[in-house]
Parts: sequence; structure tokens; C-alpha cells
Amino acid sequence: MDSRYIEHSFINEKSIEERKYQINIVRDTINQNSLVVLPTALGKTVIAALHIANCLEKDSKKNCVILAPTRVLVNQHYNFLLDKLNVPEDDIMFITGEDFYEERIEKWKGKIICATPQILKLDIKRGIVDISKFALVVFDEVHRAIGDYAYTFIAEELVKIKNNKLIGMTASLPSEKKKVNEIIDCLGIKHIEYRDQSSEDVMPYIHKTEIEWIEVEMSQSIKKISELIRKAIEERLKKLRTSGLKIPSKATLKFIIDLNKKLEVDIRYKNRWDIKTSIYSSIRLFHGLNLIETQGVNTFIEYVKRLEEKTKSSGVKKLLVDKNFKEACEIARGCVLSNQKHPKIEILNNVLESLKENERAIVFASYRDSVDEIYNNLISEGYKTGILIGKSGVKGQSQKEQITSLEKLKTGEYDIIVATQVGEEGLDVSECKLVVFYDNVSSAIRYIQRIGRTGRRSPGRMIGLITKGTRDEANKYLIKKRLDQAKRTIDNVNKSFVGKDTKEIDSYFK
Repeated sequence: MDSRYIEHSFINEKSIEERKYQINIVRDTINQNSLVVLPTALGKTVIAALHIANCLEKDSKKNCVILAPTRVLVNQHYNFLLDKLNVPEDDIMFITGEDFYEERIEKWKGKIICATPQILKLDIKRGIVDISKFALVVFDEVHRAIGDYAYTFIAEELVKIKNNKLIGMTASLPSEKKKVNEIIDCLGIKHIEYRDQSSEDVMPYIHKTEIEWIEVEMSQSIKKISELIRKAIEERLKKLRTSGLKIPSKATLKFIIDLNKKLEVDIRYKNRWDIKTSIYSSIRLFHGLNLIETQGVNTFIEYVKRLEEKTKSSGVKKLLVDKNFKEACEIARGCVLSNQKHPKIEILNNVLESLKENERAIVFASYRDSVDEIYNNLISEGYKTGILIGKSGVKGQSQKEQITSLEKLKTGEYDIIVATQVGEEGLDVSECKLVVFYDNVSSAIRYIQRIGRTGRRSPGRMIGLITKGTRDEANKYLIKKRLDQAKRTIDNVNKSFVGKDTKEIDSYFK
């Protein structure tokens, strides 16, 4: 059966396929500040484009803005709108922090603006952008609109004006009801459109993703290093207990971080440097433990090198000469010299052998040092490999380099991209057949974003590497709990909006 396309004066002919759920969502969010929760790869940007087209039809003098948290994602939206909207190319602007001040003054006058929230927040404060002319503002990846993130400031300023419409879009909301309510209050949300893989109007467009978890045994060397670090941690926890603090027998990094926050505001511990030193050292040791167990010796040693550069910290100096930690570092250095790698590397190689010709893959790792190691390994194995990392730091990628990496994956110049968190949010990698979690994450949002990089146009696969007895394993169970909790949260919040009328505009789609 031939595809049907959206017909609209501001949409290019035969450029957007007509999908029932997208039409339903646009109709039901057309007159009020709304929150759209839609699984990855089902066209949130299409929904944004349809809203923009409607705004232009109503009042061509107003501006429409779509915000996204990264430059790469902003560029993706910009190119999408250029392709789909029936407007002069000069009417669509692309604004990031890489634009000069004088350039931005003119660009903010554009009819349609794609921008990062950080630069919009800055320019609102500088007074060089008139947000009263924004008829529509779309907040992509709206789950970020909590705390002091730029979205919150922008939304608060827009809500004051009251003559605009705000649309928040995301593939997943936080599992905590408090955070969801914070997003709703911040954007003045009056309506929620929620879909998941089981929604009737979405199911025809969902492609199955096979999920497989592979358990990995630590090598004997890594086990020994782990044991030594755990001894060093326990010594510091004992000191904290003897200082009168209640520390559980199986204290976690999260517990120690939370304890530190409590003590920082408790006047009784203001000058207890002995306690503070033990806490700071415990946090550093827990982080090192996670690196050695889930990433490998190279990533761990790079972390130790950075500790060694902290010459002004007496606490770090004491940690580096600690008997157990010092021995752990010596063993790790020996492993690096003898080219011993984490067992995950070999398993990763075996997993990627299943890729067929012209199939693409993304390998996610949480740390840049791990990205470097995985990249070097895959290059040595003969794979055409690229990286996708954030801009910060000496080795960071510029916006142009990030976009180039994605383009090379799509065109086949790369078979595989190794990415940090910057590769998780919203990026459209339509040819990605396989996603590998080199390590697991505890965030339900990040999990959904990672897995959403596959199965976008056809069935896909996700393979997660889990080091037994480590945070990888704990995160696997935590993820399941948080995914279930997130669904219950949105279901409960959504019930409070049921029954609120939304005017449908049948004439919107000709």
C-alpha cells in the first residue's frame, strides 16, 4: 500500500509520512503547554515540525524555537527542518555558543530558531533576544528541565509572558515523581501525551530489539587489585566508625557521598579534617574500584595519574602512599606493561564479529579513557572505527568533529562508533544495527536513550557486558526497578490530567 503524506502549506510535499499517533499527539497538544513522552525513533522532531508549521500558518510574524541540549542534536534538528519545512532557507537559524555575539543578535530575529538552551539563557540575561516574540518553544530532552539546568530558567521566563506555547519532548521521564512534577510545574504543563511500545497507535511502527546480557569474569590480576582497594576502603570506613559515625557493613559510594553532603552542613564537623580526609579518600577509592572492575587497568591507571597531579592535596598524597592502594597501583602498572586488558575487550571483539557487511554498531562507554582503549583495540582488529565524545577537555571533540563522526558512520566510512554519554541523547543513527553497553548505567533515562540508538528503521540488537559482582551487575537490577518505577510514575501523573478537554483542529491536516 502506498504511503500517505502530510499535506500542509508549510510542509514540503511528500516529505513527512502520515502517522496516526503523530497526528493524534499534535491535535491533542495544539492549544496548550504539553508534555510529549514518546519512545525513541518514533519522530518527536516530526511532531515539533508540525507544531512549527501550524504556528507559521497562524501568525507568520511570530518566532518558533526548538531547543536541544547538545550542539550535535541542534544541528540535527536544523537539517531536519531545512529538509521538511516549506520556508526559505534563510528563515531557519542555527545558534550555539560557537557563534559570535554580533551574529547571534541577528540570528535571534529568525523565523525558526534551533539553539542550545545554554546560549538562549545567556542571551536572555544579556538582553539581546526578545522572547516575547516566541509563539512556540519546544524543549527537546525535557527530562533535563530540573534543578539549575538552563531549561528551568528559560521556561520560567517564558511562563511569565503567557502568550506563547511550550512543548516538552522526551523518550523517558525520571522515575521520581518529585522530578516529574518539577518539570510539569516549570513548563506550566496542562496536558500530557504518553506512549510506550504497547500503545495501539504506536505498535505498527515499533521494531523489535533483541536484548542480551553477557556476564564477564574478572581476571585474577583485576581481582587482586580489587581486593587491595577494598581493604583500603575498609580501613577508612573503620576510622569513620570510631569517630562515632554510623557506617553500614556494606557501605556504597552513594552512601558515602550522601554522608559527606550531610556533614558539610553540620557545624559539629566543620573542622574535623580527619573525618573529611577519610570520606574524600573513600570516595576516590570507590571510584577507582569501579574503574578497575568495570573498565580495566588502562582506565584505572589514567585515573591514578590524575590523582598524582593533585600535588596540593595532602589527602591525595596520603592515599597514594597507602600500603594497599600503592600495591594495587603497582600490579595495575604491571598489567599495562604486559598488555593485559579487561576480559570485556576480548568479548567485545567476539560480539562485533557478528556484524554483517554494511551493518553499523555503537559501543557505549562511560569514561573517555575507556573510549580510547576500545577505539585503539578495534582499530588494531581492522574495524573502521570512530569516536563520539563531548567538547570539554584537551582531547574533546568540537561540534564539527562530532557531526563528522556521525556522518561517517551513516555513509559507511565507519563501521563502529565508540561513544560516551554525548552519543545517547536524540541522535538519529538510522543504520545502527547493534548497540553494545561496555558498562551498564543506573539511570533509566540513559538506558532508554542508549538502547534507542538501534531498532530505529529495522529490528536491532543490544548486548550488555556485565562484570560479575560489580556495579555493572547492581545497575542491571537497579535499571529494571527504575524502568518499572518510571512507568508507574508517568501513569500516576498522567491520571491527574485525564478529563481535561483539548480542542481538536481537524482542519490542521488537509
